[in-house]
Order: sequence, then C-alpha cells, then structure tokens
Amino acid sequence: MIIVRPVQPQDIDNLLEIARAAYPGMTTLPPDRETLTRKIQRSTQSIAKQVAEPESEVYLLVMEDTVNDKLVGTASIIAKLGIDDQFYSYKLNKQTQYSRQLNKKMTVETLHLTNHFEGFAEVATLYLTEDYRINGNGKLLARSRYLFMAEFRERFPDKVMADLRGYFDAQGRSPFWEALGRHFFDMSYSEADLYGALNGNQFIADLMPKHPIYVNLLPDEAKAVIGRPNDQGRPALTMLENEGFKFNGQIDIFDGAPSVDANINELNTIRNSKKAKIKGVMSGKNNLEYLVCAGDIHSFRVCITSLQEDADGSVLLPQSAMDVLKVARKDTIRFTSF
Repeated sequence: MIIVRPVQPQDIDNLLEIARAAYPGMTTLPPDRETLTRKIQRSTQSIAKQVAEPESEVYLLVMEDTVNDKLVGTASIIAKLGIDDQFYSYKLNKQTQYSRQLNKKMTVETLHLTNHFEGFAEVATLYLTEDYRINGNGKLLARSRYLFMAEFRERFPDKVMADLRGYFDAQGRSPFWEALGRHFFDMSYSEADLYGALNGNQFIADLMPKHPIYVNLLPDEAKAVIGRPNDQGRPALTMLENEGFKFNGQIDIFDGAPSVDANINELNTIRNSKKAKIKGVMSGKNNLEYLVCAGDIHSFRVCITSLQEDADGSVLLPQSAMDVLKVARKDTIRFTSF
C-alpha cells in the first residue's frame, strides 16, 4: 500500500536515490548525502519541538510503498518564511505614464523586488518517481501536506504559498534568467538556483538591483515566460489551483515562474475534511475513495482508502487501511473526499 509519513533518519539511502532521480530539476532536494542528512535532522527536530507559534520549522514528508519497502516521493512544508533567511520574489505591476505634449499614454509592466511572502508557510519539494505517477499518487502526496497542516494547525500561520518551476528549454536554459539574473550574478540559472538551495538567499539581496525592472526592456523570449510554469509543472499548478491557490502577480526571481498563495483555512482539503472515531472494520468495499490521516505528529500517516460513514458520525475502515495507518477501534482519524 502507498502511504505518506514524516521522514526518518534511516531513510537517508532511499532519499538519496530519489534526489538523484530528481536532479537537476529539483534543487531543493540536491543529491548530496550531507545536505540531505541535514534536511532529515531539521525535519525530525521540527517534529520533536513543542510549538506555540510557527517559526523556522521544516517538515519533510516521504511517500512509501509499504509492499516493496521503498520511498518513491517527497513533499515538504516550511512553517514560516523569512525567519532564518529572507524570501524574495518579483511583484508584477503596471505603470501608466502620460505626455500632454504628445497626447500619448503608455502603460508598461514593471518588476519590483519584494519580500511579500515573508510570514507565509510554503509547500515545496513535491517530487514523485516516474514509475509511481499513477493511481492518484501525485494527489495523495501533494494533499497530504494540507492534512498535516490541518492536524497540527498551531504550527502554521494564516497563509501559504507555493513557488513553481519556471520555463526552461531542453538544455536547461531559462530565457528569464538569461535576460535578467545572469547580468548580476555571472552564474548559469542552475548554478544560482542550486547555490541558493544550499547556502541561502543573502547573495540575492547583495547583488540584485533594488530598482524596478521595466519588462518592455527585456527580450521577447523573456517576456513570454513571465508567469509561465515549466511544461512539466503545469499539472502541479492545476492541482494547486484546484486546492484554492491563486496567482496574484508574484513571480520567481530566477525563472519568472508564477508564485501562488492561499489562506490555509480555505484550502479545499482542509475546509472539507472531517474528524471521526473508528467504529470498526468495514466489510466489503464501496466505490468512494478518501484521503485518510491518523496519528500524532510523530506517527502521522496518510493513505487513500474506501471508508463508510455511520449515522452517529463514526466510520468504518478496511483492515488493510487500519494496518498501514496503525490505528484501532476508537482511534480518531481525519478524512476528506479524494
């Protein structure tokens, strides 16, 4: 069965395999054992921490095939941006200027360097190995993060954002980066993105221009990709939009990708979820599938399963689901329609 759970120290070898498969597209999951070990440590420390209000915690979740005993995907949640490191994005604005002498009005778009998303949570590091991109596994992996936030709501702020991958060609070249970022950093797009993932973003504040960038001065190929996700990222954007995320004019400073955001309490997975006690084992099977999570923050698990609601508000679960979720009668679960 396929489940999602928090990462554990013994997952390092499996996680390194996933990182190698994801590289170079997933710079938040670099194929470096030392870096991944630090990420696991930070996640386990975040889970062990008593949290009164969100700070710099990071929670790394992994998808596990329990039959084959291997990890097949990752997803993470950053509790609050801007605590340890500033978070930068561009705000896409319009500016209108008028000349009475020429009787001409010109409207141009400008990019302003901002810290708009500081204080938001971020959902990130969504990656599923190719063989497992079936049977709704991608939705399970992505939406498990929202159930985690619902279960441990005090650990997160009011708003959440997601930063997608921007357009780049088959050679890994980003037209937006080539037109803008390269002039200030003297690095390739992939080098700058990886450097930021490993070392933080202070170099952006040090070298990026603080004045507005006029979009009409950029090459056409760069203008064409502003607010455009990479082709492989379009399904991820659709999932985010279906969840309630919206594009409000913020774009990624490296590749011009759209950054989307939402109120956490209004995310569809959270808003439509219910809590219930397990009454017993379900006999037979119905055609409806649900996302079900259970456990405290240390034993948190999510799976897709059928489920039967009783009139008294309790539920029946298949024995297989109870086994992988490690729950029994009278335990409490949270569930939402799949």
